[in-house]
Parts: sequence; C-alpha cells; structure tokens
Amino acid sequence: MKMQLLAAAGLAALISIPAVAQAQPNAPARACLRFGEIYNWKALDNKTLIVEDNFHQKFKVALLSYCPNLTFKQRIGFRSPGSMELSCVSSGDDIEVHNFGSGGQRCPIRSIVGYTPAMEAADREAAAAKEQSSH
Repeated sequence: MKMQLLAAAGLAALISIPAVAQAQPNAPARACLRFGEIYNWKALDNKTLIVEDNFHQKFKVALLSYCPNLTFKQRIGFRSPGSMELSCVSSGDDIEVHNFGSGGQRCPIRSIVGYTPAMEAADREAAAAKEQSSH
C-alpha cells in the first residue's frame, strides 16, 4: 500500500512539472532565489532589481515602494527573520541598504519572478527609449 501511494505521489509530481514550466515560458527551472546562492545584482531603477544566483538564473525583484539611491549602491543585503541559507527569498522579505550618515534602510520586497530573455529585451528597449526621450 505504501509503495502505491509513493508511486502515485511521484507520478503526480512528474505530471505537474510541465504545467508549471508552460505557465512561464523561458522562466528559470528553479523558481527559488536562495539567500545563500546570490551571485550578483543590478538595480534597474529605485524599485526594481535583477538578481542572479550562483547558477546564473536571473530573477526580477520588485520592491514595495521607492528605495532611495538604490541604483548607486555597491552593496545590498537580503534579510528575512528566521530564514536560513537555503531558504527562498520571498515577498515580505527586505532588501537592506546602507546610507552613509543615516544608517541602514530596509526596502520590502513586493514580488520575485524568473527573469526571462523576453523580459530582459523589453527592459532594454524601455531603457533605450527613455534615454532617447531625455536627449
């Protein structure tokens, strides 16, 4: 009986994987940005980060509100009370930035999604259009 339940659970897991992958084409296979696996990051603006993990999967992190001077920061931290190195960063966790003279500031995370090549191309086009309109 236990063997049948385990086999059924395994089959259900295998069946559900393609459905998740089809929901977001070109999304990272792992939809989990782990605290201990953050490799690099780049601020698109003061409300959006692109974060890359050790496996070079990219994630788009949207902040709940404006985070002053985020585009000028060289170091940031990710903070979640009670989380461990293998925990996934999630909505409600914080980006922590250090402002010279005023101490640290926490900026809450609104959402995290896989950063697809299509999203990256759209962001590049939007940045180019913004730059041309400012000239």
